[in-house]
Amino acid sequence: MFNPPTLEDLQETRRANEKLVLKALESKPEWVETELAKTTGLALSHLRAALASLLDQGRVRRLPGTGTRAVYGMADPGLADVPATPLTPDALRVRDYLEGRADSALYMSDQLRMTREDVMSSLSLLNAHGQITCTFVGSLVIFRLKETQALGQEQPADKDKEKEKTPSKKKVAVSA
Repeated sequence: MFNPPTLEDLQETRRANEKLVLKALESKPEWVETELAKTTGLALSHLRAALASLLDQGRVRRLPGTGTRAVYGMADPGLADVPATPLTPDALRVRDYLEGRADSALYMSDQLRMTREDVMSSLSLLNAHGQITCTFVGSLVIFRLKETQALGQEQPADKDKEKEKTPSKKKVAVSA
């Protein structure tokens, strides 16, 4: 009997594929997608899933290619590898600023009247908490809140509180 893979199995496979892709990308600066598939031994669909996840994490970037050839390389958004300590007031300011928008660190520093170094350390801390993603536009790095952060999803406890506040409507049977 065939048992379909669980979500955990799929995530474990994707993480293993990501490791293969990262190992290959570290060996040279630019890789064409088809060469990357041959080198890693991954099917193109699995390679693309791993690349999409790595792009979202800001660990890989798509480089300008020739024609329709997809070229990838390692990404360095300039964030420090810091522990996920409690968010600082500066990190909270940066997170609040990024609500509903995306921006570069340089522009954020100007708008928030913070040094670029303070913005980058705040972004590093937010990254350690898994709250931001980055996109490369040429050599410019654009930061944004992850979807779950930007949508401001309610916690289950918040939904229960909301239900308590809202009076429930009685259901009335309607006959035709």
